[in-house]
Amino acid sequence: MTKKIGAIANGVNLDHIPQGNAWYIIKLLKLERKFPVGIGLNLPSQRMGFKDLLKIENYRLTPEQLHKVSVFAYGATYSEIENYEVVQKIQLTLPASIQEIIVCPNHRCVSHQYKSLFKLRSNGDNLSAQCHYCEHNYDLTKLTEFKL
Repeated sequence: MTKKIGAIANGVNLDHIPQGNAWYIIKLLKLERKFPVGIGLNLPSQRMGFKDLLKIENYRLTPEQLHKVSVFAYGATYSEIENYEVVQKIQLTLPASIQEIIVCPNHRCVSHQYKSLFKLRSNGDNLSAQCHYCEHNYDLTKLTEFKL
């Protein structure tokens, strides 16, 4: 049985979020208890197999927020909605770098004393994050520690 999340009058729709990443976005945007949020987890997707979905009523993401969200929602579709109509639609891409979000898995890395900075790369299905300080490369999809 497939359940649907209802339409929203005004706000944003983030569709095709990689499976399991919706929770990171909710924490990153600090949406708990502030805005009505529709959450779809592990939904079937022809394009991805499974996906997550977020609908946030009466909300818009700033360019800075979109940059940060793109780390968790690369390839997702971001739609702004007014009066039940899509007024803007973009596909999110992986940013070239991100600061302060990823915690370096290398516990000896100096980034734990400063703001972390990672270079991000997409090579087909392989997503990598390289620490600016210790220069270690990590599989972005397997990182689990973030400053949200």
